[in-house]
Amino acid sequence: MLPEDTLQSTCFQWHWNELPHERGMLFHVNQKARNQIEGNRMKVMGVVAGVSDLIYLRGPTFIEMKTEIGIQSKDQERFEAIVTSLGYRYVICRSLEHFKQIILSR
Repeated sequence: MLPEDTLQSTCFQWHWNELPHERGMLFHVNQKARNQIEGNRMKVMGVVAGVSDLIYLRGPTFIEMKTEIGIQSKDQERFEAIVTSLGYRYVICRSLEHFKQIILSR
Protein backbone atom coordinates (compact mmCIF):
# COMPACT_ATOMS: atom_id res chain seq x y z
CA MET A 1 0.00 0.00 0.00
CA LEU A 2 1.41 3.38 -1.03
CA PRO A 3 1.54 6.20 1.52
CA GLU A 4 -0.90 8.98 0.63
CA ASP A 5 1.80 11.48 -0.37
CA THR A 6 3.48 8.92 -2.64
CA LEU A 7 0.16 8.10 -4.29
CA GLN A 8 -0.53 11.79 -4.84
CA SER A 9 2.88 12.49 -6.37
CA THR A 10 2.62 9.40 -8.60
CA CYS A 11 -0.78 10.55 -9.86
CA PHE A 12 0.36 14.12 -10.41
CA GLN A 13 3.45 12.98 -12.31
CA TRP A 14 1.34 10.68 -14.51
CA HIS A 15 -0.94 13.61 -15.38
CA TRP A 16 2.04 15.94 -16.04
CA ASN A 17 3.74 13.44 -18.33
CA GLU A 18 0.73 11.97 -20.13
CA LEU A 19 -1.32 15.14 -20.63
CA PRO A 20 1.21 17.96 -21.15
CA HIS A 21 -1.46 20.14 -22.77
CA GLU A 22 -3.25 20.19 -19.39
CA ARG A 23 -0.30 21.33 -17.30
CA GLY A 24 -1.52 23.86 -14.77
CA MET A 25 -5.03 22.43 -14.76
CA LEU A 26 -4.28 20.02 -11.90
CA PHE A 27 -2.73 21.36 -8.73
CA HIS A 28 -2.24 20.89 -5.01
CA VAL A 29 -3.27 23.45 -2.41
CA ASN A 30 -0.73 23.42 0.41
CA GLN A 31 -2.57 22.95 3.69
CA LYS A 32 0.38 21.87 5.84
CA ALA A 33 1.83 24.43 8.22
CA ARG A 34 5.24 23.75 9.74
CA ASN A 35 4.33 25.36 13.05
CA GLN A 36 1.55 27.25 14.83
CA ILE A 37 2.76 30.69 13.73
CA GLU A 38 2.79 29.64 10.08
CA GLY A 39 -0.59 27.93 10.54
CA ASN A 40 -2.16 31.12 11.91
CA ARG A 41 -0.63 33.14 9.06
CA MET A 42 -2.01 30.68 6.51
CA LYS A 43 -5.50 30.86 8.05
CA VAL A 44 -5.71 34.63 7.73
CA MET A 45 -4.54 34.30 4.13
CA GLY A 46 -7.48 32.00 3.32
CA VAL A 47 -6.42 28.42 4.04
CA VAL A 48 -9.53 26.39 4.85
CA ALA A 49 -9.33 23.08 6.70
CA GLY A 50 -10.50 20.06 4.74
CA VAL A 51 -9.85 21.33 1.21
CA SER A 52 -9.14 18.44 -1.16
CA ASP A 53 -5.57 17.39 -1.94
CA LEU A 54 -5.85 18.10 -5.64
CA ILE A 55 -8.05 20.38 -7.71
CA TYR A 56 -8.56 19.57 -11.37
CA LEU A 57 -10.01 22.46 -13.33
CA ARG A 58 -11.98 20.21 -15.67
CA GLY A 59 -15.40 20.10 -14.12
CA PRO A 60 -13.95 21.24 -11.76
CA THR A 61 -13.15 18.05 -9.89
CA PHE A 62 -11.92 17.99 -6.31
CA ILE A 63 -9.77 14.94 -5.58
CA GLU A 64 -9.03 13.70 -2.06
CA MET A 65 -6.19 11.18 -1.96
CA LYS A 66 -6.51 8.34 0.54
CA THR A 67 -4.75 5.05 1.17
CA GLU A 68 -6.80 1.88 0.84
CA ILE A 69 -7.86 2.19 4.48
CA GLY A 70 -7.76 5.98 4.88
CA ILE A 71 -10.87 7.85 6.00
CA GLN A 72 -11.93 11.47 5.68
CA SER A 73 -11.66 13.88 8.56
CA LYS A 74 -14.76 15.82 9.65
CA ASP A 75 -13.32 18.92 7.92
CA GLN A 76 -12.90 16.94 4.69
CA GLU A 77 -16.48 15.68 4.92
CA ARG A 78 -17.70 19.29 5.39
CA PHE A 79 -15.69 20.43 2.37
CA GLU A 80 -17.11 17.57 0.29
CA ALA A 81 -20.63 18.61 1.31
CA ILE A 82 -19.97 22.21 0.19
CA VAL A 83 -18.47 21.11 -3.13
CA THR A 84 -21.23 18.65 -3.99
CA SER A 85 -24.01 21.04 -2.90
CA LEU A 86 -22.69 23.43 -5.55
CA GLY A 87 -22.90 20.69 -8.17
CA TYR A 88 -19.18 20.01 -8.47
CA ARG A 89 -17.50 16.62 -8.55
CA TYR A 90 -15.68 15.37 -5.43
CA VAL A 91 -13.85 12.06 -5.58
CA ILE A 92 -11.87 10.03 -3.08
CA CYS A 93 -8.99 8.43 -4.97
CA ARG A 94 -7.14 5.38 -3.65
CA SER A 95 -5.00 4.24 -6.60
CA LEU A 96 -3.27 5.38 -9.76
CA GLU A 97 -5.72 3.36 -11.85
CA HIS A 98 -8.68 5.11 -10.22
CA PHE A 99 -6.97 8.47 -10.75
CA LYS A 100 -6.57 7.73 -14.46
CA GLN A 101 -10.30 6.92 -14.67
CA ILE A 102 -11.16 10.21 -12.93
CA ILE A 103 -9.02 12.26 -15.30
CA LEU A 104 -9.85 10.43 -18.54
CA SER A 105 -13.62 10.40 -17.87
CA ARG A 106 -13.76 14.19 -18.24
